[in-house]
Amino acid sequence: MISPEPDSPSIEFSVVSGSNEQLIVDCIESLYETMRESRYSWRITAICNTPGSELPERLRSQFPDVHVIVNSAPRGFAANHNIVLASTRADYVWVLNDDLVFLPETVARVTEFLEAPANSRVGALSPKLLNTDGSLQPSTYSFPSMPQTLLAHSGIRDHPIVSRMVAAAAPVLRRRLGSSRHWSHDRTLEVDTFRGACVVVRMKAVREVGVMTEVAIVGAEEIEWHRRFVRAGWSVVFFAEASVIHHGSQTVDNEASHRPEYLKGTLDYFRRDSSTVKYGLFSAALLAMFAVQRGIAGLRGDASGSRVAKQSMRVTLDSLGR
Repeated sequence: MISPEPDSPSIEFSVVSGSNEQLIVDCIESLYETMRESRYSWRITAICNTPGSELPERLRSQFPDVHVIVNSAPRGFAANHNIVLASTRADYVWVLNDDLVFLPETVARVTEFLEAPANSRVGALSPKLLNTDGSLQPSTYSFPSMPQTLLAHSGIRDHPIVSRMVAAAAPVLRRRLGSSRHWSHDRTLEVDTFRGACVVVRMKAVREVGVMTEVAIVGAEEIEWHRRFVRAGWSVVFFAEASVIHHGSQTVDNEASHRPEYLKGTLDYFRRDSSTVKYGLFSAALLAMFAVQRGIAGLRGDASGSRVAKQSMRVTLDSLGR
């Protein structure tokens, strides 16, 4: 732990390696650059999630102060970060993807905001996400509904025309800022949930609501986590006054093939808060839709699409059996 001022708030950065190991090196380098003159106590924990690689030795050699954890087998997003969340003594933990680059003053601005007495009930916060070219990466959402989830997994929204229609309709149908990703992201405000690429949590709040539920490999558990924060009276905040670059979709090798994993988190979200009948009907609708998708993919000779649909059916059936 680097501690210029013993009485300052303490921060721990939790970052997990993905398929491109250079990303975590670049992320840690940007953290060191950002925190070089920091007045806060801080530590970086790097979790090496690719057993058998040379990454641990590289990190220990290049960053002697970094706490390196080496997994004996690959673990999921929540399972990895929960290691840090369950053991840290820090006041704040940053839950990070490895495909991030920190910009100057980001951590300082966020910490100053969280330390302000008026913001003492902020439990989770995300800074603004920027694409590699510096453009905005929309990141805020409302809590999902079952119809919305069916539409998302139907593939209809992937069509360019439908995507444009949704973008045009969202500001009208969702007038509350932050309830969709279709707004300018130019102000700090409370939201339901946001993209989990770069999140700082107040450990006082985490100790009250618990760590993330471990159900998937690549994420999506944070939505249910954010709902727990909100229900316990903690705010979930999008913070527009600080930014990080998020390269995006580089933590996993093939984002489309991981859709069944993202589905696990969504199903867990609904299963925990729905009646047995309602959840059963929702699952039946999903199964019917995935069966149709699998059939269409088979007719087209789309082996990848057929495999994803089959895996999605299995995930849905497994969730029903819990």
